[in-house]
Amino acid sequence: MKRTGLLVPLIVAAALAVSVGAQQKPQTIYWADEVPAGWNGKWPAAFQTVPEKTAFKRTTSVLQLHEFIDVLKWNSEHLHVQALFTSALGHVAPVVVLANPRVTSPEEARKSGKPVVLLVGNIHPPESEGSEAMQMLMRDILFGRRKHLLDNQIVLVVPIFNVDGTETLSTRDGNPHLAGARTNIGGFDLNRDGVKLETNEVVSLYRNILNRWDPVLFYDAHRMGSGNFAYGNAYATSTVPAAHPGPRGYVWDTLFPAVRDMVRRDFGVETYTHAMFDRGWPPTLYSHDNTIWSVEAKFVVSNYGLRNRMSILTETPGRASFERQIFGQYAYIASLLEYTNTHGRDMQKVCADADADTIAKVRAGTESGQLRNWLDGKYVSRGKIDVLGYRPSESAYLPGTSVRAPKPVTGPPELVRGIEDFTKSVGITDAPVPRGYLIPAEFAWLVTKLQTHNITVQTLTKPMKAAGEQFVVDRLVKTNRGGYDMTTLEGVFSGLTTREFPAGTFFIDMAQPMANGAFYYLEPQAMDGFVGWGLLDQALRARGVERHPVVYPFFKYRKEIAPDGR
Repeated sequence: MKRTGLLVPLIVAAALAVSVGAQQKPQTIYWADEVPAGWNGKWPAAFQTVPEKTAFKRTTSVLQLHEFIDVLKWNSEHLHVQALFTSALGHVAPVVVLANPRVTSPEEARKSGKPVVLLVGNIHPPESEGSEAMQMLMRDILFGRRKHLLDNQIVLVVPIFNVDGTETLSTRDGNPHLAGARTNIGGFDLNRDGVKLETNEVVSLYRNILNRWDPVLFYDAHRMGSGNFAYGNAYATSTVPAAHPGPRGYVWDTLFPAVRDMVRRDFGVETYTHAMFDRGWPPTLYSHDNTIWSVEAKFVVSNYGLRNRMSILTETPGRASFERQIFGQYAYIASLLEYTNTHGRDMQKVCADADADTIAKVRAGTESGQLRNWLDGKYVSRGKIDVLGYRPSESAYLPGTSVRAPKPVTGPPELVRGIEDFTKSVGITDAPVPRGYLIPAEFAWLVTKLQTHNITVQTLTKPMKAAGEQFVVDRLVKTNRGGYDMTTLEGVFSGLTTREFPAGTFFIDMAQPMANGAFYYLEPQAMDGFVGWGLLDQALRARGVERHPVVYPFFKYRKEIAPDGR
């Protein structure tokens, strides 16, 4: 079936309207920098966010966020605040738990049976629109017309995740005039730490929220640095081929279309897939690759798909005003929470079914070597689509200023018809999934990372003999990919062999919900698993990989051999 950027006819004119029903008044669609008058309501000064107080010229600092949360806390019994982590510069990143009745722990959340939804802002502080929208939504849920959004769900909000980056202010082109740094104080991009877990921020997120609260959905807010799509917000989900297709398919096929309709109906905003046109006009394709949204698991939201859970990343357009960007995030998140409040139990079931299916397939298909999963993938076309866009323009100095920015756009966009939709991820290289992995005791540091990824790891209390496969590394190759120094191993798996492992060896039973993640992180030829990120370079070099072939240290076992040899 043809999938179009809009589900209703477009009339491109000075005042463009969409019919929402035969007996209803046509609804205005807001384009470019337009927002509805009074969209954020009227609030006393104490309940206003920093952008609202400054005519949308400033973003919220960490101190101002704590002050805003303090106001909410003193006026509502339906929130709980805890520290996610303390940063290298001593800033505390708060987590706000919104629930009715109030919930203060993961145990209470599980007892309630309600799904948990996680919202994260400012993983990239220059893209602060989502953070500001989340603060407005917390206020509106607690004191405004959105109180019902706590009827059937628990909402966790991390408005400012990269607290040190947020406090590293500088003058940047565009709006707002002051913005934080993209990286943390150590120079790490937190949204590239989904696999390797090098930062305190991401490790704390995994241990303190993802592992303990187990959100059914993880939402991450961003803004495009460039691009000329015409949507108020653009969305993506995990496209890692190794992730279970159930939760990913639900988000793409069921949740996205429903929320898109709600955003249009309730806010007069058009939303669509997070992708970019190719160069030239008119464009010929609309691709995830053009936005650097690859099929790899390095992005925190993409990696969350390996947990059999749902995830969404959205990007507001870079050429819009700061107020419009905040409005675009607000409209999408509010509509999303309306959806999860109604359909959260269905979402929980999809994820639970994916857990059960993962375990069942491991038990049924690993001893024979028939169960396989993907190591790498690519995007292919879903077919022809129609997409809304503005013609590209080069950055230039704004008149009367020393600020460079793309030329602002006004009015309705163009409808680009019949271009290729390159957003479907498919696997291109696979490998057998083992019944389990056996890891030498010297890799305790790596086991800690696996446990942070919520993978259950045991320790052998007595020797174990197992039949399985071992990978022989012929060559370690370093390449730059996506701006990072990545590792590729050239080699082959041996035939089925039998080895004995001493007590103290780490043992991963793959009959667990995190089997897809364990496979992706530990396989020697996965695109950006532990090997890809260079975590095993030192160990392989110590074994002499630069002089001769060496055996990859992790053994893929298919079957345990009993003492009698059976």
